Amino acid sequence: MSIKVSIPADYSSISVKQYVDYHNAKSDIERLVSISNLTKEQAEQIPFQHLPTLVQAFEGTLLNESAKFFETITIKDKDFGFIPDLYSISMGEYADISTWASDVSTNMVKIMGTLYRPIDKRVGTKYTIVPHSKQNRELVEGYVEQMTLEQFNGAMLFFSTLLNELSNISLDYLESEVKKLTEELTEQLKTETT
Repeated sequence: MSIKVSIPADYSSISVKQYVDYHNAKSDIERLVSISNLTKEQAEQIPFQHLPTLVQAFEGTLLNESAKFFETITIKDKDFGFIPDLYSISMGEYADISTWASDVSTNMVKIMGTLYRPIDKRVGTKYTIVPHSKQNRELVEGYVEQMTLEQFNGAMLFFSTLLNELSNISLDYLESEVKKLTEELTEQLKTETT
């Protein structure tokens, strides 16, 4: 009997659900089921010596990270949009994401379900998303778990880039303020000594 095994070859073909299931798997059989097209019964029929090779092939894929930020993502027939205005993020959204960030690998679906939600209305390139609520989150998670690891990394890259830019801007601002203060103090000292 021949069993064909299909394993994702890059981040754009690994779903968030596959990654979470792989991360939570307790055995190589569970890992293989999470990343392949196989049922548990089919995976158990794979010759034992092939199991580590298949799992290692997937782990090799995980080493070749890729990230691309998507403002909108279409899954099946539904359009999802990234939170369009981070300044208007609610306290509940912030608290949920902060809590889930303590174990990202387990909470990827919840994080993405908060960052990306169904688009409610679209006017040109602008859009609004459905409100953040437990009821909406549970509805959205079935779609979100189909998002790719590349899309998840893109969202994380967005925040990493934002954080770096904020750090650089803060440093530039502090540097200019120190320079101004130094010039003012120098002028004041000149005035006092004359």
